[in-house]
Order: sequence, then C-alpha cells, then structure tokens
Amino acid sequence: MSMEMGRWLVPDGIEDILPKEAEQIEFWRRELLDEFSRWGYDLVMTPMVDFTQSLLTGKAVDLQLDTCQLVDQVSGKMMGVRADMTPQVARIDAHRLHTKMPSRLCYAGEVLRARPNAVSSSRSPIQVGAELFGHAGVQSDIEVMELMLATCHRIGLSHITLALGHVAIYRALSNLLGLSAEQDAQAQAILQRKSLPEWASWCSALSITQTNLKDALLALPKLCGDAQQVLLDADKVLARLDKTIDASLARMKQVVQHVKMTHEDLAIHLDLTDLRGFKYHTGVVFGVIEPSRQRMIASGGRYDDSGSAFGVVRPATGFSLDLRQLMDLPLPLHPKKRKRILAPAVADLKLVALIHQLRHEGHSVVIGFPDVDWASQKKECDMELVKDNDQWSVR
Repeated sequence: MSMEMGRWLVPDGIEDILPKEAEQIEFWRRELLDEFSRWGYDLVMTPMVDFTQSLLTGKAVDLQLDTCQLVDQVSGKMMGVRADMTPQVARIDAHRLHTKMPSRLCYAGEVLRARPNAVSSSRSPIQVGAELFGHAGVQSDIEVMELMLATCHRIGLSHITLALGHVAIYRALSNLLGLSAEQDAQAQAILQRKSLPEWASWCSALSITQTNLKDALLALPKLCGDAQQVLLDADKVLARLDKTIDASLARMKQVVQHVKMTHEDLAIHLDLTDLRGFKYHTGVVFGVIEPSRQRMIASGGRYDDSGSAFGVVRPATGFSLDLRQLMDLPLPLHPKKRKRILAPAVADLKLVALIHQLRHEGHSVVIGFPDVDWASQKKECDMELVKDNDQWSVR
C-alpha cells in the first residue's frame, strides 16, 4: 500500500458517514432525544475520553478489553476512550447531581470499541440511551421498557418481539449449588449454547442430592419461549427453592402482566437463561428483536448499586441502542428534507434580505458561484431566486 493511499483509508471498523446517511442519523438522534424529553429524561453529555478508573468501575470492568487506553500526558494516569456511556452517566448521577430522588437521564454520542462485537462490524457505534437512577421498584423497570418500546415505535419498527430475562434467577441457583468460579463459567457457556445433552451431562456430574434442586437445574434451559407459558412452567420447578428466585419470578410476572395489558399484540419472549451482561446486570434484562434480521436492536436492564464506586449506592435501570445499526434496517427513514433554493452571488440588498428571511423561515439557500456552470448548480437545487422588475422571488 502506498503512503498516499494510506492517508485516506480509515482503520477497520471505523467509517466516515456521508451526507445522506449523516442527515438520517442526525434526524433520528434529535427525534429520539425529543421523545426521551417528553418522558421527563434530561440530556447529559459525557467526555469522549475519561480516566479508566471512572470508565471501568465496578461491574463495568468487563469493558476493559473493549476500551482503547492511553496515558494522560498531564496527570500520568491511564485514560480510555469510552466504549459505553452508561458508566459515565452513572457517575454523573452519583457524584454530580447530589440527589436522593429518582433521576432520569438520557444521552447520545459516539463510542469507540477496541474490537467489533458479534452484532455489528462497526467499532464506533452511535449510542443513544436513557437511564433511571434511584428507584428499585418494578415500576421503574416497566417505565424504561415502555420507553424502549415507544422508541422503537417512533422509528417505525413493527412486529417486534420483546425479549425478557432475569439474571438473578440463575445467580440464586448458582449460590444454592455453591458453584466454584470455574463451574459457574462452564455452566454459563453451556447455557448460552443451549445444548441440552451437554447440560444434562454437566448437571449429573454435580451429584446433587436434593431432588427439587436437581429438577430445577435440569429444566432451566427449557424455560424459554412464550413469556406466560414460561412463567407457568417456572412455577412448577423453581418456586419455593429460594426467596430470591420467588421474588424474581413475582417481579417478572408483574412486568409481563403490565406489558400484555398495554401491548396486546406484542410478542413477549422470556428466557430464564438469558445471561447477557451477567456480571453487569442484577435483575430484569430486556431487549427488542426486529423481525427482518432477527437481531436485537435495543437492549437494557437493571444494574443496581451503579454508583457504589463513586461513593453513592443507587439502584438503576436503563436501555440503549446504536443509531448506526438502525440505518441498516429496511425502514422508511426519510426525514423531511429541506428544499434547496439556489441564489446568485449578487451584491443586492433586496436579495440579501430575502436570503436572510428564507433561511430564518427554515429554508436552505445555496449561493451559486459565477465561475461555476449555472446549469450544473441548478441540478443540485429544487428552486432558484430570480429577479423580475426589480423584485426577487422563488421559482
């Protein structure tokens, strides 16, 4: 590769955004932030670069491999380019707002991943999300889920599926069994593969003496599918094993009951072995699966004790999505494009006044240069300003 060619290439997974797509992305960024505002969520802006001790605190330490790191030449401390904005927003809630009341915050910005994830080849997603801090009840889980669904409807997604899970149920079973860290990692890997024979073999090697606990463990990977049916099946094998499990199932029933009431035609899939962000999340997890490619385009969940690393323990729940990923969907993402008006580069006060007026009214006025072919410039515009009897008008 020549040096000249290398100057205009960008790193793998990093992309330029050209005008048409940039206009779409910016339109929907504004639309979604406006939607969050209507729900009472206040916009915050976090720095692109932060100290790693802030970016990788607590459960967010899992982001370490995804975070590009560098040394701050001023302080000598390690800094990182944010790979996820949620830890920074949690810091703002815990350390900057100084409130014991629930706070609702939203954000939008580009993040950088050291490596692409399995869903997208892009290493620079444009993350848009909303977080609710300071409330531990099921009502805040429901609110954030409703906001996520409203967001999906706002961008025109239809026939979506709400995917639910609850990481505390598996965590409680692991604690009951006294699994070692190695056994726990093996169990999670098998559950993610959904390999029933492998799971049965792994369970038999544990030599579990309690029949009800053994039955619950064997049934765990089968507890996925239609949410209402899964909850019925879970009651038969998981109920009364542990207070945490009972509380988690009760909470999930409230969530499903509410969503069924408010979205009668919405498909709800519940998987009690959905361990997305297991080390990060603490309770209900949720996401939206779009139908065309059967992939999750928005996801979130509860992550209590979010601000503990900053000295303030706060329950929290939230969700986020990637605007770049939305642009790949077969959606009618066509914002109202301003019509362009071509104006000649003429020193005329009446013309200048009319141009200022048109721009103030929201129109796009482009100045046509005299040394550039006028016909070619007209092709780039919808109308032009012409002079007739000393008066300028749009034609």
